[in-house]
Amino acid sequence: MKYNHKIGIRVGLCAIGTVLILFARLAAAQSPSPDQARQWCFGSSAINDDQRIAGCTALLQTDPSNAAALANRGRSYRRKGDTRQARTDLDGAIALAPDNSGVWFSRGLVYSDLGDRDHAIADYTHAIELKPDNANYWCNRGKSLFENDDYEHAIADFDQAIKIDSKLALCYFNRGTAYARHHEPDRAFADLDMAIKLDSTNAGAYGNRARLFRDKGDRDRALADFTRSLDINPNNAGDAYARGEMYFSARDYAHALEDYDRSIKVNPNSAGVFYARCVTHAILRQLPEALADCDQSLRMKPNEPDMLDTRGFVLLRLGKVDAAIADYDAALSARPGFDNALYGRGLAKRKKGDEEGAARDIAAARAINPDIAGAFASSDVP
Repeated sequence: MKYNHKIGIRVGLCAIGTVLILFARLAAAQSPSPDQARQWCFGSSAINDDQRIAGCTALLQTDPSNAAALANRGRSYRRKGDTRQARTDLDGAIALAPDNSGVWFSRGLVYSDLGDRDHAIADYTHAIELKPDNANYWCNRGKSLFENDDYEHAIADFDQAIKIDSKLALCYFNRGTAYARHHEPDRAFADLDMAIKLDSTNAGAYGNRARLFRDKGDRDRALADFTRSLDINPNNAGDAYARGEMYFSARDYAHALEDYDRSIKVNPNSAGVFYARCVTHAILRQLPEALADCDQSLRMKPNEPDMLDTRGFVLLRLGKVDAAIADYDAALSARPGFDNALYGRGLAKRKKGDEEGAARDIAAARAINPDIAGAFASSDVP
């Protein structure tokens, strides 16, 4: 039974403009007056996205060539998660006002949301060409370049953004994350420290710095940073899982389970976290719960040999020997010479009275890993 699954670090988008305050949706759809439509479309942060869309739509019914109204409506659609309509509006705004850097940038954000990094980079580049002194444009292009594994150009963009605006916390976070991913921990620490100094509510910066402390072997600081991250953003599934891993490695299985539960509650789509919880339940001798989690991990990631091997071990301990052998067979088919699966299948065959088959599998496992018996004996699962 083996367990080694990690969730990586993240970078963030630098958005421009004032964050809109979301009020309740309008009680009923109605057409605003011309003055109200202008106020809603171009007004202050007290206007919510539904109002802004309604106001801009009313203006566009009168004047379909109003590029500013199209752009504002597109930005509101993006904030509401309607990327298709957002892109349509921003396409139209660019066609009407191709020299407006902010519209190119806004469409770049939509492409980033869609995971279309190449088009995002192209739009950010247009924005930079039109307005090269905007730090957010450089920072966001750097993010997309980094996600495209273009580390050198990403760092250059982050450097330029910080040169323009030395207080741009999110760009320090992005550059620090890039340094961390590319094994430059000293530079990563410096940037993440600065990101936190400039914005003490940046949960991602605490989480990524926690990973650096963890990899450095500084357990106490790592746990403190993960805890701070989760205090700020309790719905951070990745940091909950990463902290759970730390508890697991310290054999603090009760706290590991709590964090795996939290991670799964937020994001029930990670096979790795279900697998981690399966292993932890197995160690705690909570075998039915372990089996349920291993079943789920394999539904999400079929034929994964480590998961099959672990479920085989759980089934063996539950006395379901034939099912255990079937899982070990499948694990060995996916990974021939898998020592754990060979040894586990040998134990299962011995329970069935197949001494010859058991001896053959156990000998094969020991030939690959002479310490395999000790590994099973210290697995903490009876």
